[in-house]
Amino acid sequence: MASGKTENGNYDVSGLRLALMPQKYTKVVHFIRHGEGFHNIGYEGNLDAHLTPFGWHQAAALQQHIKALQPPLDIEVVIVSPLMRTLETAAGVFGGGSETAQPLMLRQTGTPRERSAHDTIGQPSRLPIIATEMCRERMGPNLCDQRRPLHLTKEHFPGVDLSAVQTDEDVLWKQVHAEQHTSGEYNVGESEDAVTVRGIRFLRWLMTRPESRIAVVAHAGFIRHTLAAFADTLPAGSQEDLTKEFQNCEMRTVVLSDTGIPAPKDSTRFLGGRQWQDGLALAAQSGHGAV
Repeated sequence: MASGKTENGNYDVSGLRLALMPQKYTKVVHFIRHGEGFHNIGYEGNLDAHLTPFGWHQAAALQQHIKALQPPLDIEVVIVSPLMRTLETAAGVFGGGSETAQPLMLRQTGTPRERSAHDTIGQPSRLPIIATEMCRERMGPNLCDQRRPLHLTKEHFPGVDLSAVQTDEDVLWKQVHAEQHTSGEYNVGESEDAVTVRGIRFLRWLMTRPESRIAVVAHAGFIRHTLAAFADTLPAGSQEDLTKEFQNCEMRTVVLSDTGIPAPKDSTRFLGGRQWQDGLALAAQSGHGAV
């Protein structure tokens, strides 16, 4: 509909798809599904599945894609699930600092149908990689989704911040499956609704972080259940962007917003007016120089 003035003198924009949101209430989030894992080619029984050789090639291809983008993504932090395939994908996509860099991931030997051989990967400069169980895969019946002991993961990924993972053993997995076993529904695992609730909690947590450009390396099920919860807010033709299954190592970008959070500081704002002039005067008096 054409917009026009309403009875109170304001313009009616109800028929527009146009929307305005102060930037300080938004974050750009790049969701990435892990590369191909051994569980994707028939080995779901592998505990905490690793990437296949092709999965590593996918991660390398995504790294080149991101490096070639103009303007650059300027990602400030990588948030990753603490499972092997997501950690390896994050290392393959974002790792590779200088030859003198501290290791992000240590060299690993190959095991047929279980683990791919790979050289040490260096820590990227000024890009923290932080693991959280909030974005792990749905804890279903397959061992590929069970996390290995934390101390082993820490040894292999010294450059990943794993401090938010609170227990050495996979207590969450055991708790979910113990509850299902008690109810007689052991093979069900974590419900899809529970994953959605966890995903929304994860998004709210992202909004509390100081970074505004974030990459998330997670899993198809987790991403699908999280993003699909917001599909009804989009026009029918765009809902597929949030509901279609992610392919291995696929990346899609969304803008996350939440006006319900305490108003963060807007670093891009320039006050102008008298406040700008007063600021110059104060700077001159404090000896920081004039423009």
